[in-house]
Amino acid sequence: MSLDINTPERVTTTSQAYNAVLTAILDGSLKSGQSLSLKGLSDSLGMSAMPIREALRQLEGIGVVEIIPHRGARVRPLSLDDLVDTYDARIPLERALIRRTAARMDDATAVRARAALDRQAEALATGNFAAARSAHEDFHLTLYRAAESPWLFRLCKQVWLNSERYQALTMTEYAHVHERRLEHQAILDACQTHQPDKAEKALERHLTRTVTFLSSAMANEHEEVEHRTLTSRAP
Repeated sequence: MSLDINTPERVTTTSQAYNAVLTAILDGSLKSGQSLSLKGLSDSLGMSAMPIREALRQLEGIGVVEIIPHRGARVRPLSLDDLVDTYDARIPLERALIRRTAARMDDATAVRARAALDRQAEALATGNFAAARSAHEDFHLTLYRAAESPWLFRLCKQVWLNSERYQALTMTEYAHVHERRLEHQAILDACQTHQPDKAEKALERHLTRTVTFLSSAMANEHEEVEHRTLTSRAP
């Protein structure tokens, strides 16, 4: 496993470790439930165990890592219950944010959000799923920053990071990707025309459809794993 620690200058080694491990979790390089060895991470990142240990504590704080006493750390496993709980938390926060954004949307924010959608489409077309995930994050968070609500944004960002771990399940599904692009465009259009009610409804529809699609993808993946297990045990 190779982790990228290219980060801005004058950041702490703990911040470097935090960003590198978080990115690896979000892009799937570190898998659901995977053990996080201090020695392995130290070797990959080229730093001592101390900042990595602190980074893992911080990642536990945002819900993407589990630290099990006397056993070590692991990537927190994906689960249907966690997915639903995450979106139950996301939806009211993001509804509040998008209403505020729609009321005060400016041209500069619209340009940045549209550019993020274009980058996502280009990345998906070339199979660069890490770049597509990053552009997807840029789109939503660009709109939410424009709400000018530091507390809502801070709470939303934490829940958002956990939900992003599930996106890889559907990133390559063309029908879902196409529908998601239309849903994103509807959210942006409503914000640009300063229609909070319409923006809120478009966002809620988008998030509700996403969690339904992800739930189905998780169920299908579980069935495939069970089928492979039964097949491997067959005489």
